[in-house]
Amino acid sequence: MAAVASFDPPQVGAPATPASFARGHWWRLPSYAAAGIGIALSLVACLAVMRWEGRLAKLTFAATAQNQAMVLQNGLNEYLSKLAAARALFESSPEITRDEFELFARRLLQNEPAIQNLSWVPRVRGDERAAYEHAAARDGFTGFHFLSSTEEGDLVTSPQRGEYYPIFYATVPKSSRIYGLDLRSEPVTLERLERARDDDQLALSTRDALYSAEGSQHGFLFSLPVFRQGAPHDTVAERRRNLLGFVHGAFITGKMIEAILAAAATPQAVDLYFFDPDADATKPPIYVHASHLRWAPFVPQPLSALMAGPHWSGELMAGDSPWAKLVVAPIADGLLTSGGPPVPDGLLSAGYDRAWIVLGAGLIITAVVTAYVCASSRHARRLLAANRRVSDLARLDALTGIANRRAFLERLAVAFAAGKRGAGPFAVLCFDLDHFKDVNDTLGHAAGDALLRQVAERVGEAVRQTDLVGRLGGDEFAVLQSDVADPVAAGVLAARIGTALAAPYAIGGNAAHITASIGIAVYRADLVAAEAMLMQADLALYRAKEDGRNCHRFHSAELDRQLHERVTMADELRAALDRDEFELHYQPQVELDTGRIIGLEALLRWNHPTRGMIPPSTFVPIAERSASIIRLGEWAFDAACAQLKRWRDQAIAPPLIAVNFSAVQFKVCTDLDRRIADSLAKWSIAPGNIEIELTESVLMEVSEQHAGTLERLRQLGVRIAIDDFGTGYSSLNYLTAYPVNRLKIAQELVFGVDSDARHATVVRAAIRLARELGIEPIAEGVETEAQAKCLSVAGCKHAQGYYFSRPVDAARATELLREGRLVPRRTSLRVIEPTAA
Repeated sequence: MAAVASFDPPQVGAPATPASFARGHWWRLPSYAAAGIGIALSLVACLAVMRWEGRLAKLTFAATAQNQAMVLQNGLNEYLSKLAAARALFESSPEITRDEFELFARRLLQNEPAIQNLSWVPRVRGDERAAYEHAAARDGFTGFHFLSSTEEGDLVTSPQRGEYYPIFYATVPKSSRIYGLDLRSEPVTLERLERARDDDQLALSTRDALYSAEGSQHGFLFSLPVFRQGAPHDTVAERRRNLLGFVHGAFITGKMIEAILAAAATPQAVDLYFFDPDADATKPPIYVHASHLRWAPFVPQPLSALMAGPHWSGELMAGDSPWAKLVVAPIADGLLTSGGPPVPDGLLSAGYDRAWIVLGAGLIITAVVTAYVCASSRHARRLLAANRRVSDLARLDALTGIANRRAFLERLAVAFAAGKRGAGPFAVLCFDLDHFKDVNDTLGHAAGDALLRQVAERVGEAVRQTDLVGRLGGDEFAVLQSDVADPVAAGVLAARIGTALAAPYAIGGNAAHITASIGIAVYRADLVAAEAMLMQADLALYRAKEDGRNCHRFHSAELDRQLHERVTMADELRAALDRDEFELHYQPQVELDTGRIIGLEALLRWNHPTRGMIPPSTFVPIAERSASIIRLGEWAFDAACAQLKRWRDQAIAPPLIAVNFSAVQFKVCTDLDRRIADSLAKWSIAPGNIEIELTESVLMEVSEQHAGTLERLRQLGVRIAIDDFGTGYSSLNYLTAYPVNRLKIAQELVFGVDSDARHATVVRAAIRLARELGIEPIAEGVETEAQAKCLSVAGCKHAQGYYFSRPVDAARATELLREGRLVPRRTSLRVIEPTAA
C-alpha cells in the first residue's frame, strides 16, 4: 500500500525558499513516489484488465458462435440422415411398392414440418415407360403420364426419350402436379442429378420459393443416387450403368433452422445470418434468425456491414458440399432485454466495467486484480462447463437422460464403419412397450413419463458398460450391443431385457405391469448402410408384435419376404370386396340336452381366386393394420343380416346369429351403433336376433370413451357376448362394467374339462358365476361326448364345436336348420327329425 503524503506549511512571515522547502518537505517525496507508483500501477493494471476483458469477450463470443454452428450442423446432418434412410430403403430391397414407401416415409417424416416433400425418382428406360404409367394408373393416378417442363413453366406430355427421371413416389397428395414430372426435362436439374450420380454423393440446389400452405418460402432441394443392391459402383462407368434412381427431398429453410435451434434450447445474445455459399457483399441473406433476447426492433444488415463489425463466420456442410455461409453477430449490450431469459454479464461484448473498478480501487490495485482474475477465471470455467453441458444436452434424451435418437444413430454409424474395416460384429435391438397407450389412458401422461424413466433405468442395469442404450422416440428404445461374436448373445440380452421390463412398476401408489416386444438385427458385411440395419431390427420388432408380443425375434431374409407378402395381401384385400371374394360360414350352437339348434355363429372366409380358402387368422390381422377391417366388418354384419332375412322368409330362421367384431372397429368407428342400426333396419331384423361377439382382449383395448358405444348398442337391443372367456385378460370387472348377455367359455378350458381337474374346476366356476350374474354361459370348442356330458353336468345348457358340426356354408346351414336338431354319434353327425312336440 502506498503511503499518504503530508506536509507542514511554512511558518507565517517566513519566506518559502527552495532550500527551506526541500528541508521541510523531503519526507513527502516517498509519498509522491508511492502515489505515482500506485497511480502508475493502477493505470497499468487497468489497461491490462481492459485488454483481458476484450480477449475474454472475443473468446466467449467465438465459443458461443461455434456452439451454435455445431448445433446447426448436427441438426442439418440429422435432416439429411432421413434422406440417407430413404436411400437405404431402396438399396436394401429390390422392389419397394408405393404403400411401403408411404408407410416408411410417414414414420420418417412424423412431426417434421421442415421437410416439405420426400420423393422417389426412378431411372426409367424408354421401353419401360408404358409399364410405369400403367402401374401409376393402377395405384389411383387417373390419366398418369410422364411430363416435361417447358421454358414457360408449363407441363406437357413428355416426348419419347431413351431415358426418363420421373417423380414416381412422393409424400404429397395424389392431386399434386409433380407426379410424373421428368426431371431430365429441366437442364439445370439434370446437370445436378448427373453430377450426383457420377460423384456418388449428395447434390443440392437452392430455390428462392417453395410453395406450401403458408405461401412461398425459401428452400433447398437435396438428391441422393441409389444403385442396384450388390452391383459395383466404384467407377463413373459402373455408377452410370447400375443407377436405379434418386431419392429427392425438399426442405424449407426457415422451418428447418427454427426447428433445430428450438430443439437445442440454447438462447444466446447473437443474431444468425445465412447466406448462399458463393454470395457476395451485395446479396441479401437467405434467412435470418434474430435473437429472442433483443428488445429493440430487428433490422437485418447486409453482408458488408456484418463483415466490418464484430462477427464470426463459417460454412455449414451438406455432405461434401457447402450448404450455407453462416455469419454470427453479437447484440450490443443496450439492445438486450431486461426481462425474459437471463443474460450473463459481459458475455459477448466488452464494456470495460471491471477495468474502471480496478482503476477506482487505486492504492489497493494489487489485491483487487488478484481477486478479480481469480473470480474471472472461475467465471470462464463455469462458462466453458455450461457450453459443454449444452453440447451434452443436445445428445441426451430430456426425459430419461439416455442417448437420444441423434446420438444413437451417430454411434451406430461409427460401429458400422468400424465393422466395414474389420472390427468385431455387433447387434442392434429395437423394442417398444406393449400396450403403453393403456398406461397413459388410465394413469395419465405423468405416470407414462415416470414409467419410461424406470424402463430406461432397468435397461441400463441389464446391459454392459460397453453397450449403448438410446430412446428413439415415444416408447421406442434401442440398444447397440458390442462384441456379438455369436447371435445367441443378442438373444440372451433380449431375454434379460424382457424379464427386467416385465417386473411390476410402482408409479404414484399404483402398480403397473407392462412387457416389451424386441427386434434384433446382427451386423452383416453385405449391409449397405447403418440405417438399413436399424430398419431390419424394426421389421423384426413388428414380427415380435405379430407373434403375440412380450417376445423377441431376429431379422432374417424371411422377414423381408413376409413384409412383401403382407403388403401384397393388403393390396388384394382392398379389391377383394369389390370382386365378391368373401363369404360367411356358419357353425351351429345347440342345446346340450336336446340337440336343438339355438343359434349360429357367422365366420368370415376369403375364397381367394388363386390361394383358395384363406382363414381369418391369416387376413384379419393384415386388414386391421391397413384399416380394411372397417369395410370388411360392415360387409360381414350386413351379409349375416341378409342371410337371416332369407331364412326368416323360409320360416327356418334361428333365434339369433352371432357376429365377431374387431377392436379397430370400436376405436375408429365413432358411429358404429348407427351403422348397425341402419343395417338392421335395411333387412328388417329385430336387434335381439343379433349377437355381437367381443373377445376379452377387445374389451381390454376399448377405452372409457368407447364404452359409450357398448351402452348405446345395449339400448338398441343388440345382444353382446364375451368370446374366449378364460384366456388373455380375464377380469371379473368386465362382467360388471359392460352390459353382457352371454359368456362364451374358451376352447382352451373346455378341451381339458373331462381330463384335468383344474380345468373342470375353472369351467364350473365360470358357469356358476355367469348364472349368478344373470349371464347365459355357452361352451366353445366341444369335440367329444365326454366333454359334452361334463358341461351338461356342470350346468352349461348350450355349446358349439366340431362334436356337433364344423362351420358350413349357407346352403348346408339351411339344410341343418330345416332339420332343426343335431345329435352327434361318436365322430359323425346324425340329423334327428324334430318331434311333434
